[in-house]
Amino acid sequence: MNSISPFTPVSDIPFSVEGSCAWIGSQIQDDPKWIVRWSSEQITELEAAADHFLSLGIPLENITPELFPLTKLPSFIGEILNELLLGRGFVMLRGLPIENWPMEKIAAIYMGLGRHMGSLRSSNGKGHLLGHVRDQGAKVEAGARFYQTNKKLDYHTDSADIVGLLCLKKAKEGGESFIASSMMLYNKMIERRPDLISAMFTPYPTDRRGEVPEGLDPWFEIPIFNWYQGYLSCVYLRRYIEDAQERFPHAPRLSQQQIEVMDEIDAILQEPGLALQMAFEPGDIQLLHNHQILHSRNDFENWPDPELQRHLLRLWVAPPSARPLPNYFESRWGGVIPGDRGGIIVPGTKYSVELNV
Repeated sequence: MNSISPFTPVSDIPFSVEGSCAWIGSQIQDDPKWIVRWSSEQITELEAAADHFLSLGIPLENITPELFPLTKLPSFIGEILNELLLGRGFVMLRGLPIENWPMEKIAAIYMGLGRHMGSLRSSNGKGHLLGHVRDQGAKVEAGARFYQTNKKLDYHTDSADIVGLLCLKKAKEGGESFIASSMMLYNKMIERRPDLISAMFTPYPTDRRGEVPEGLDPWFEIPIFNWYQGYLSCVYLRRYIEDAQERFPHAPRLSQQQIEVMDEIDAILQEPGLALQMAFEPGDIQLLHNHQILHSRNDFENWPDPELQRHLLRLWVAPPSARPLPNYFESRWGGVIPGDRGGIIVPGTKYSVELNV
């Protein structure tokens, strides 16, 4: 088989993907490069930018790079973004002293960092630019999204180029994050089941979970793997694909080969050593490139005290320097223009920031 980089424009689907984006968890578990610790000087600069923004009395949803001014940090943020978009595809930023800051300051620093990477996108139909990932007692069976529960999440991608998770509180037990390279997954799929290649690139109807843009079906269709202008991208959430089959009789039916694709994907993702496990500590920010990273988490047990319960803040970011995407993404992402795509917009959506959800 020939081997090509996913960043080299070619006309045919690649037989394998090479480079730092195609990693195996067991081989990088102890690699210190994916954990980046903030320096005291960087934290000081972040605090000063947040203090400046908050002094203006402007709503958090209107934060911009100009209103959150940074001098030395933009080059550092550029290096992180380059690692996300063109390198390993993930990073853990560690060491923010959030225990010393009120929620408004934490949000300003987190969102200000995101805005220096790109535009912020709504991660739910309510227009929340700052998402709260915590157990809200919701039931997946009733149509809720997984982030509202304490249940184990299957491997999946989100509907934005970059997803960020900032840990405020960790669970009493469990809740560890698992990530896997969808590029390595692709290599193993091609190696083991070349007979399924065509099915990997066919559209899979996927449930929108009730967050339906005006004039569109309650499901969207997109291939699990997309090859476009020299870039390989992955979109996957099996539970929502299967829900579309059960909930919507008019959604196209999956073929036997498409089901076999998902079976093989799930089997590979459960193989020991493929994924990378990481435990969140308060102040950690995990950043993932959705096109080349699948993520999941363990179920967890919360503390009895509501003030101590597991709580993460989520950002969806669209960098202007992001890769080109095929039109398949438009139905879910609202467009394909880098820097202005991704997120969930439904009738009546208005961008907002809720600090207590």
